[in-house]
Amino acid sequence: PFSTIHYPLMADNKEAKTAPTPAQPETQETRDVFRKMSEYLNGEISASTHEYQLLGKLNLIVANKYKGMQEKASKLNSFLRGLDEKYAKLEPYLKQVNQLHDNVAKMEQVVVQLDEYTKNLEDQFKAVYK
Repeated sequence: PFSTIHYPLMADNKEAKTAPTPAQPETQETRDVFRKMSEYLNGEISASTHEYQLLGKLNLIVANKYKGMQEKASKLNSFLRGLDEKYAKLEPYLKQVNQLHDNVAKMEQVVVQLDEYTKNLEDQFKAVYK
């Protein structure tokens, strides 16, 4: 009643494939893929290295430019301090000029009033001697 089950062994299997040998095209393709991947990664690393070098050069250029701007700003600041000192020395004279201007304006008003008064006085003299 029991029958024996026969399982085929790999050696018995005529369709079993053997392990790939180095001469097979899959191995060469794999090597090509790894070589191309290596070239690609080397190119990417090289490009990144060049970009970082360029950024370093740009940073130096910008730093030098800002240094020049800082020197100009410092000179401008010194110049403005000198102007402030000169203005402080001139300020009392400027106040005198302003006061003189105010006094001249008041005198002009007095002259206008005096002119009007003399015209009225002249008209009165002409009226009396007519």
